[in-house]
Amino acid sequence: MLERTNDRSLHGSLSGTGTALDEGLRAFVAGALYGFVSPVLGHPLDTIKTKMQAETKYQHMKMRHIIADIWKIDGIRGFYRGFTAPLIASSAYRSIQFSSYAVTYSACEHVPSLSEPIPYTGGLRLSVLAGACAATLTRSVIESPFEFIKVRMQTNGPWVIEDGSIRSMMSTKMIFNVYNGYTPLLKRTFLLLGSFFIMIDYSVRYFPDVIDTPVIGPFFKGGICATAAWIFAWPFETVKNVMQADIVGKYKGKSSMQVLQILYQSNGLKSLYRGFAPGASRSFFANGASMIVYSWFQDTTRR
Repeated sequence: MLERTNDRSLHGSLSGTGTALDEGLRAFVAGALYGFVSPVLGHPLDTIKTKMQAETKYQHMKMRHIIADIWKIDGIRGFYRGFTAPLIASSAYRSIQFSSYAVTYSACEHVPSLSEPIPYTGGLRLSVLAGACAATLTRSVIESPFEFIKVRMQTNGPWVIEDGSIRSMMSTKMIFNVYNGYTPLLKRTFLLLGSFFIMIDYSVRYFPDVIDTPVIGPFFKGGICATAAWIFAWPFETVKNVMQADIVGKYKGKSSMQVLQILYQSNGLKSLYRGFAPGASRSFFANGASMIVYSWFQDTTRR
């Protein structure tokens, strides 16, 4: 059984040893910076991924042909379709995500029953799991409507209903509309963040020399851990995208598990992992670079 980590390792696991409020505020600002960098670097690959998953025209087209087609039709602008929504949303939900994790994690670390290692898990603590759950719930509520708008814009589908007025935008019908795909997004986010925070926690204790290395350590946490976490969450990312891009009612009234089954029956795991190559590439570079910025801010404000 591994021993409890020292203060430096706790810092490496995305939250330090200060009060819950201090750690939450620091993570909030660092998360906003993370959220700004990620879509700036990663949106072109995200657009390719979404089109591969959810736009009929590109269902059976190879990635290089999709890139050529987007460039031919719209040039660089085509790769940044729907960019405004994720740029705004990413800064918001990343700040809430990391802040929720830091507050919950730090609070739980002061409770003996939650801060002790779980037997037979290699040192994993309930504080990490509780933080991941808090991050999942807060991120999902904010992210879902922006993801709907982004997917519709990336696939050239309408997202505004009725007349597009402020009154229409605030209507109950519109709110339900933009939360289309919330359930698979919640499941995807739980698997994604749960895996992400757990892998970081293990990395801190198993690979301390790597994690404590400037630049390389943060890039490892963001690039490697986040991308590996997508392996578990990707099927529900695909389900979310096809449900949100559906403008003909193909999946209307169907649960996320029913859509998952339909996709699996169509072409097995290949259907569920459609677009994984550009998605994983986006995650590796965008999350790696974003975590460097996140860690820089954390380090700077702790001096």
